[in-house]
Amino acid sequence: MRSEAAMQHHDLLSRTVSTDRDITLEALRVFTYLSRRLHFDRPVPVLQSELADALGMQRPNVNRAIKLLETKQILLRDSKLGRAITFRLNPELEGGRA
Repeated sequence: MRSEAAMQHHDLLSRTVSTDRDITLEALRVFTYLSRRLHFDRPVPVLQSELADALGMQRPNVNRAIKLLETKQILLRDSKLGRAITFRLNPELEGGRA
């Protein structure tokens, strides 16, 4: 279960993402899906093929969405684990600024 502080930070991050005019619909869909799985303090493995299947998206669109979320420093890439890349939410992001 997430702590109260983590939930508040997650809410702030969600508002920041949803109001950022540079975030595409695909990136918003990927963020919404991943935000339920990812944490601020530890990386979680993510398969782009799993995301594409779950969201009914093409893999290149998922890849572009992830790259945008990384560029915006919303998602932090940690390492590779087999075929999966591990990500975590950026704990330093506040009000759209890291």
